[in-house]
Amino acid sequence: MRLPDLSAIYLPREPARLLRRSLRHIVGTLAGLVLGPLLVLTSLLMLVRWRGPFARVRGWELRRLQQAYRLQLEDGSGQFLGGRRALLHGVLMAVLGYLMMDLLLLVFAIVLGSFTQSFYGSPVTLEFDLWVISRPAPAVLIIFGTSSLLAAALYAEFAVWVQARLLRRWTGIVRTDALESRISRLLITRRGVVVAIDDERRRIERDLHDGVQQNVVSLSVTLARARRAADPERAAALLDQAHSQSQELIEEVRQVAWRIYPTALDEHGLASALDGVAATSPMPVQVDVRLEGEVPPAVESAAYFVAREAVTNVVKHARADHVRITVVTVTEPDRRVLRLNVVDDGIGGADPEGGGLQGLARRVAALDGSVSVDSPAGGPTTISAEVPCD
Repeated sequence: MRLPDLSAIYLPREPARLLRRSLRHIVGTLAGLVLGPLLVLTSLLMLVRWRGPFARVRGWELRRLQQAYRLQLEDGSGQFLGGRRALLHGVLMAVLGYLMMDLLLLVFAIVLGSFTQSFYGSPVTLEFDLWVISRPAPAVLIIFGTSSLLAAALYAEFAVWVQARLLRRWTGIVRTDALESRISRLLITRRGVVVAIDDERRRIERDLHDGVQQNVVSLSVTLARARRAADPERAAALLDQAHSQSQELIEEVRQVAWRIYPTALDEHGLASALDGVAATSPMPVQVDVRLEGEVPPAVESAAYFVAREAVTNVVKHARADHVRITVVTVTEPDRRVLRLNVVDDGIGGADPEGGGLQGLARRVAALDGSVSVDSPAGGPTTISAEVPCD
């Protein structure tokens, strides 16, 4: 069972997010009116060893929980839903779904009735045993219609909360669209930015200490030997050596500066900077960049460093013959994102928790983006990043 796709509705970001969330919850709760009895019925059929229908309905229910409620379950197979648990969960779904349907019927009756009566100019009369209230139809439409829709949204939120509380008794669960989850992610991202900055500083210090500083010391020693040399030919040879070392030092300083931040990224854009990564790689790297519209410099920078670190990891560990970098911009209903994929044909088995990849994930998370790694044993390995451009 697939729920309706509500992502095509466009509104300003935060109101749109809240509206789509409420619509998802309302539709998901209504779906429980159908799936709840089915879950109860098929779980009873399990008593006579008829397992097929139950497995299918359980799969539908897992998709409902994920798509409508954004609940990520620790046991994604749904094995926790079995026996009495399935019966209890199914009954709860059915009751919540029935109440939602009854509430929506009330909303529909008030909105449609008030709207229709507005054309006749007659008031809406609410009659009780003790008193009668008569109000203009447009006022009833605005006041009671709006409050009824708000009540439906609040009830849907309550339905999600009740089902999540029950499911937490049986399995680990995370509600990804909850406000507290978003605040926690922001706090973690903030800490991650500090860690990423410290990691970058340590890396720059290592580059300067282990590379540039050692070569400067070696150049100084060579020049000192040339000054002390009594033989002119020996002194000339040492000066030639010092000149070669100085050229190597200039190139090394250029490489260190390029690793800190490539000037091509600012001067010529992301495509040129990635071409530089391909040109300096010891293995063939194919670059395909298709950007539409303006991309913020911070987003280009994040994509560049993800691609460069990924290629560096491939060269060091993957034993690959070829790397492909693809960068595209994709326009979604409520945002525009940059998507980066780095694919190699190596041996696979990349560790997503490795220091380099974790640093990249923190860098991208600071821009509200995400990094994922798919690296089965035997390959291929795909490192993907998605960063909002707005």
